[in-house]
Amino acid sequence: MPKIIKQNTPLVTQPLRTSSATGAILASFGIRRTVPLLHGAQGCSAFAKVFLIGHLREPIPLQNTAIDQVSAVMGGDDNLFEALCTLCDKNAPELITVMTTGLTELQGTDLFRVVSQFRRDKPQYNATRVVTMHTPDFTGSMQSGFAYAVNCLVKQLVKEPTRRQKQRVQANVLCSVGMTAADIDTINQYLSAFDIEGIFVPDLSLSLDGHLGDDDFSPTSMGGTSVLEIEMMSESDATLVFGDSLTDTGVWLEKRFGIPAFNFGMGMTIEQVDLFVMTLAKLSGKEVPSWITRARQRVQDAMLDSHFVLTHETYAIALEPDLAKGYAGLIAAMGGHIHQVITTSQDAGLEDLACDEVIIGDLAQLDKSYPDLRLVVSNSHAAVMCEPTIPVLRAGYPVSDRYGNMDVRQFGYEGMRERLFAMANSMIITAKEEVEPHISAYRFTAQEVKQNRGAA
Repeated sequence: MPKIIKQNTPLVTQPLRTSSATGAILASFGIRRTVPLLHGAQGCSAFAKVFLIGHLREPIPLQNTAIDQVSAVMGGDDNLFEALCTLCDKNAPELITVMTTGLTELQGTDLFRVVSQFRRDKPQYNATRVVTMHTPDFTGSMQSGFAYAVNCLVKQLVKEPTRRQKQRVQANVLCSVGMTAADIDTINQYLSAFDIEGIFVPDLSLSLDGHLGDDDFSPTSMGGTSVLEIEMMSESDATLVFGDSLTDTGVWLEKRFGIPAFNFGMGMTIEQVDLFVMTLAKLSGKEVPSWITRARQRVQDAMLDSHFVLTHETYAIALEPDLAKGYAGLIAAMGGHIHQVITTSQDAGLEDLACDEVIIGDLAQLDKSYPDLRLVVSNSHAAVMCEPTIPVLRAGYPVSDRYGNMDVRQFGYEGMRERLFAMANSMIITAKEEVEPHISAYRFTAQEVKQNRGAA
């Protein structure tokens, strides 16, 4: 059991944690024709926008209620009401997600009351759904904000089941903030192999996968799961949960509608993916396709190929809890030694990681001087600190010095294989020679020859 250390300092010099509002904004883009509305000052939305654009290389249509010095004192309810009217009138989105910031939370903004008044006074906009969520900057992290947004979307949008006859098995799929568009695509391929229809919440593979839209600019999200599909989640046969942060949402669906929930972690170990595949086979009543068996054999071969480089080496991980647990499981499966896991919150399961210590803190706690530290798995901020001395495998948010971040695959047999090769290739660059040059005990230099001759 690792030692868990909580950092309690008034100053953060190398932050790892990002505001929960940023995570909620990201989750909103996985819902079709959605406008995320940040209830706060313009600077709050500017930070989130720059942060996400740097990672995704995509336009972020984020709106803001523009709280100024007057409304900061007198209250910003009118700003929120007017913003809702303006967005419905100009953009006619399917959904508006309203998120708070630290400023409006300290004001004590009652989102439910403002939205209720908006529904009463503006019935012409009833076609647009509004989901509210409290995401102050002073609590939580990007992962907790993302998970809270998913929880709010499900609880506020899902309707009672109609008991209609379904043509295919239907499953709810809850995807953690650590999953990329490529990961969600891979999950969908597995579901299709068993003829299972998935409702992904959120589905970033359709909105932030790097496709070029028909319009120069879209004021809403450019793809994702529709509101209608979320309303139909109560009719699913199972809920598949990827990431421990979304467990509560899966449990709520199970208690509320009797839908069994299955948690597969981040799907980054053979045991987790095996359980996922066998669960799909049981739900569908179909045999496992040959290409999945082939993919499993390929990752086994990749483990054999890369273990010469990865086994018995020392690693450090600095990521959000879900993704940190995913990479820790993958490294432990290869026989690696994890010295540190640095993360943003003390989530369940961290105490079971195979590492020396878990630090709830920031990147300043990263022990770069630890003997034989060979690889760090973290974001671009850690790379600035460590490279070129110690290689950093980019993961999580933000990765601003690489392109194609949403195309990086981590999930499944295919994702494991690609990540193993990525880790091995990163370490080969700084690897020492396997055979150290032998220096004979009888070796002498030219200077020693001269000295000996003079002594004689």
